[in-house]
Amino acid sequence: MGTARKQVWVLFLLVLPAIFFGGCAYRTAGAGDPVQWKFAFVSDTQGDNRERAGKSCINDTVLRTIAEDIARENPDFVLVGGDLVNGWFRNGGTDYALQFSNWKAAMEPVYRAGIRVFPVRGNHEDGPERLVLSPLPAHLEPSPDTPALLRWAFKDAFSESYIPQNGPEGEEGLTYSFSHQNAFIVGLDEYSGHPHMVSQNWLDQELARKKVPHVFVYGHEPAFETRHKDNLAFFTDHRDAFWDSIGKAGGRIYLCGHDHFYNRAAIQDSTGNTIRQVIAGTGGGRLMPWSGIYPEGVRVKGEYSDSAHYGYVLATVEGLKITVAWKGFPKEEGVPAAWRVLDSFSYTTPEMRN
Repeated sequence: MGTARKQVWVLFLLVLPAIFFGGCAYRTAGAGDPVQWKFAFVSDTQGDNRERAGKSCINDTVLRTIAEDIARENPDFVLVGGDLVNGWFRNGGTDYALQFSNWKAAMEPVYRAGIRVFPVRGNHEDGPERLVLSPLPAHLEPSPDTPALLRWAFKDAFSESYIPQNGPEGEEGLTYSFSHQNAFIVGLDEYSGHPHMVSQNWLDQELARKKVPHVFVYGHEPAFETRHKDNLAFFTDHRDAFWDSIGKAGGRIYLCGHDHFYNRAAIQDSTGNTIRQVIAGTGGGRLMPWSGIYPEGVRVKGEYSDSAHYGYVLATVEGLKITVAWKGFPKEEGVPAAWRVLDSFSYTTPEMRN
């Protein structure tokens, strides 16, 4: 074959993939070289609820232990699903700014390793629940300016330049989205707008703009009720629209906390996409038993539950395949002798189409 013909043939081979894939926003790497990376998720790292002066308002021992293991795993980033600190609730008078400072000190192994941390707020960083738990006992009623002070302290503590400020109006730095490798990640503040609801219009717009196959959405409250009555299911129609938006965008998992145990359940959206709700409120808050009965019955298919271990979620992304593992240790052990993978599952994200 002449030199000119060889050059034309090589050019054709280079152009051919573009003919088939050029219209796609994202194409995975070849089968022999898939994109592989990890991220971690932890939630509910607050301390016990015994009121005493000078308390740190976090579970120092458990959180530090989790932080050390996360640093050993060296994920690309850590997502935090709220209730980092006691916040307003029985804080023993500990200043809000100091509570967040204590939290960052316990997470020092993660920060020292250069791993970025993306937290969202939980109810402890907002204020008293007014819809389900009203009225509060007088001795638990905080001052009227508590929500504003907590909000300011949270934003000031987590003002790193990498925290996106692209949330809806009034939720900048609290609700946000960002892209990483072949994934689109959305962190939701479920208290800034209307409690127990997400900013759905903003979320729809963000998901419509994604140009990568994977979608990971996280917040504080479960979308489908387990133990706590205050959750996104309080407004069922809005919750269902939220669930459908995840499924439509190709998302197959929602990470949250609030309930102090680990629970994995499979729930279909209105078009039949199965999305897993993973509750991992096991970062240090007092672990609580649960009956295992989902109020919404057969729609929610429970797959695994555990209220006897502290731990966190580690997700590994390899091309279109996701492997989600929950690592933990028994609550009786202040410092674990060895970490164990207590639950693990995998799924494959649908390929993007033109």
